[in-house]
Amino acid sequence: MTTDRAGTSTVEAGEWLATAASSGYRWLLSAAGCQALETAFTIAQWVGLALIAGDVLHGDRPTWRGLGVLFGGGLLAAGTTWSAARFQAAGRLRIAYAMRRRLVAGLLPASRRHTEPDPAAAALAAVELTDDIADFHAQALPQRTSAPVSMALILVTTAVAQWPAAVILLLASLLLPLNLRLAGLFAKEGADARMAATTRLGAVVLDSFRGMPTLRNVGALARRRTELARTADDLNAMTIAVVRRAALSGAVMDVVITFSIAANATYVGLSLLGYVRIGAAPSMTLFRGLLALLICPMYFRPMRAMAAAYHRKERALAAVPAIRGLLVEPESSVVAGDRVPPSGAPVTVVLGNVSLRFPATEEPTLRDVNLTAHVGGWTVVAGPSGAGKTTLLSLIAGVRTPSHGSVQWLTPSGASAPRFGGCAWIGQQTVLLPGSIGDNIRIGRPNASRADVERAIVAAGLAEVVARLPQGLDTPLGEGGSGLSTGEARRIAIARAFLSDAGLWVLDEPTAHLDADTEAQIIVALRNATRGRTVVVATHSTALARSADLLLGLTDGTIRTDQEAMRV
Repeated sequence: MTTDRAGTSTVEAGEWLATAASSGYRWLLSAAGCQALETAFTIAQWVGLALIAGDVLHGDRPTWRGLGVLFGGGLLAAGTTWSAARFQAAGRLRIAYAMRRRLVAGLLPASRRHTEPDPAAAALAAVELTDDIADFHAQALPQRTSAPVSMALILVTTAVAQWPAAVILLLASLLLPLNLRLAGLFAKEGADARMAATTRLGAVVLDSFRGMPTLRNVGALARRRTELARTADDLNAMTIAVVRRAALSGAVMDVVITFSIAANATYVGLSLLGYVRIGAAPSMTLFRGLLALLICPMYFRPMRAMAAAYHRKERALAAVPAIRGLLVEPESSVVAGDRVPPSGAPVTVVLGNVSLRFPATEEPTLRDVNLTAHVGGWTVVAGPSGAGKTTLLSLIAGVRTPSHGSVQWLTPSGASAPRFGGCAWIGQQTVLLPGSIGDNIRIGRPNASRADVERAIVAAGLAEVVARLPQGLDTPLGEGGSGLSTGEARRIAIARAFLSDAGLWVLDEPTAHLDADTEAQIIVALRNATRGRTVVVATHSTALARSADLLLGLTDGTIRTDQEAMRV
């Protein structure tokens, strides 16, 4: 049993992949039924054509029976083909939709996630990997169900017309499983490499967009462009390799199919000429021979589709570990006794001997940090840039886990590890999405009533701003929040946090880039909105530091309480 880099065995991945089809199973089963009917109607169509050809070659006019069977079978076959495609598309859509819903639910902070997911991996899973799995099921499940029925219908019809031709088809069938296995091995060899190249390209593109100002300022745009081009070339090479392997396995199957058709054509031709005669076989007629030759290629069509599905299966299996890692976190990341603090519950934050060292650094960013943030108090952490203030906040908020020590949230229901998204976070920049002011505030709680939103506006000191707008809460905001000042946008962030009703607020430079008057107003709004809440603030601001109930200094990764360390 093989295991991928994420620790998922091939058997486990296959079982998970099978369960992913449940949301579209009924539709894909209907598609399989239509495909089997399409085979039956196509056989009838070829029977009609063979009847007409026999009449014409004997000098007779085509009978209405032959014409009716030909056109009737053709119309019914076309209808079932269209229906099968519609059912396949519906099943694929439902599978992809169900998986994306689960992904979104697992990626958003409201889930049971304890750490922030990698953005590049999340984007790849939501945009491409779900389609890989949905495409596989849409193609493979109907074919796997209908292929035995279709091949049996064709084989029985061939045996009735000329059983030696059916024997030739059966002999050729013995080589097909080997070809399908070859297709699967070729596909698996390239799927993992292509997956790694796709993930790497997504990460490079995302990092480039994030760091564009820095890259431009340090003159590294040319180097990043070269790296991006090289990564894209690697992905192209991997994709071409996968296509080449698929073409090779397809060529092997074409040889088998061509040999079978040629053998049947030779047998039919020699039998019609009188050179070959098998005593137990029915006498060869033009109708029987032509019918056997017409339906012979149909026998291999389901197997060709199954070979193509093998390539999709390996791509889907390669996608399973990445998606599973985003849907459900490993059990080791869940602390025993973990509980989700109820909405609005008071939270005391306790850090015990916490240290954090990033893999790429020799020295720890934080070392032996002990801190207690009490309910209803403002704990302000001051310090120079690069001291680790934002890193400390990320540990408290559950975005990261410490290398050593423990971070706990204490509530009336007990102690729990920090849960990503379980607190209110306000950073240096407020992201405003296209939509109304009310829509942007409801991001904190999408099902909030208008009365709840209005209370949040009052708490954030935004009531006067909303009152003078022409459409009030329904006033639309442009992309990036155009139409609001930085201070007003910051108040929307406060209203969102208030609406979330979190017992813990984590503020990272909440008054950055504001003038003195606006900063004072934001501090008052924050104080009003956080009554009874636990607040942890990281700041350079002297005004914000003066508002602290407990002021701590952070220098060289260590918390200090002496006055010199707390100067900002």
